[in-house]
Amino acid sequence: MGKIKIATDFSDTPGARYRTDGDFSGQEFLEDLLQPEFERCRSAGEKLLVDLDDCWGFPSSFLSGSFGVLSEKYGEDACLEILEFKSVDDPNLETEIHRIIVSPEAR
Repeated sequence: MGKIKIATDFSDTPGARYRTDGDFSGQEFLEDLLQPEFERCRSAGEKLLVDLDDCWGFPSSFLSGSFGVLSEKYGEDACLEILEFKSVDDPNLETEIHRIIVSPEAR
């Protein structure tokens, strides 16, 4: 199983949607970390656990710019099959990400 802990592998202060919006954007997370690890896990037939704990919060633009774009590229079924989430700090966060993955209007 692959694992990404956003707070330590990326940043504990996720930013906005695009790289041009500033540091630690959803686009940066997607392109530099999430998508490569997703593709590796997909090829290996593994799950990818994304640990959302220990961050100061997640702007909706960050979530949309990373998980929403991933869903657009690979399809919601592939994302839901491979991605798993851990969020003790905010249990509602997994529901919000799921909505972004399956609902184009939420992106």
